[in-house]
Amino acid sequence: MSPTDGGDLNRATVAGYDASAESYAAETDHEPTTDHLEALERFVAAVGVGGRVLEAASGPGWDADRLEAMGLNVRRTDASQGFIALQRERGRTVERLNLIEDDLAGPWDGCVALYVIQHIDRSLVDGVIGRIATALRPGGTLLMSFQLGEEERISEDSAGTYQVVQWTEQAMTERLSRHDLSVQRRWFFRGAKAAWLTVIARRT
Repeated sequence: MSPTDGGDLNRATVAGYDASAESYAAETDHEPTTDHLEALERFVAAVGVGGRVLEAASGPGWDADRLEAMGLNVRRTDASQGFIALQRERGRTVERLNLIEDDLAGPWDGCVALYVIQHIDRSLVDGVIGRIATALRPGGTLLMSFQLGEEERISEDSAGTYQVVQWTEQAMTERLSRHDLSVQRRWFFRGAKAAWLTVIARRT
């Protein structure tokens, strides 16, 4: 049966990553770009060494590895059992967490949400950002990326079906601001299939 609403589409996306976790990990197991590394470094500087950080959609855990090496305490989480199993095989501690509906706990010094917002239905994103903001301490920092554009589409491959929702910079900045998150830095980059924006935002 085809997914029919935001929740169904999100579950289908998670199932796709369950099936493709190993291949995704292999494809992304490489040195980060200069901009990506700068974003991680600036995030660490904003949070402060020793800071407590929630990482949503940790995936294979490559960024968590880097952030921990830079001195942060990272709570790794993912909605995909495939990624959870993969990280545990690597000896990492990771928990299941659905950014849409699960308790984010906190207050956290920082939150990382890279390459995940594009898989959340547009109608649910405002609520997700609000929950992230609430989980951050005042002055806490968010590191987030999203696909640029205005399209909504379903992407398919041999492993499954994935929801992709794009945002303009203005529309996303407005939603962040609505929840007292002020963008401090931004990095634009063009991937193989889409343009992306990575931002650091501070909870005021």
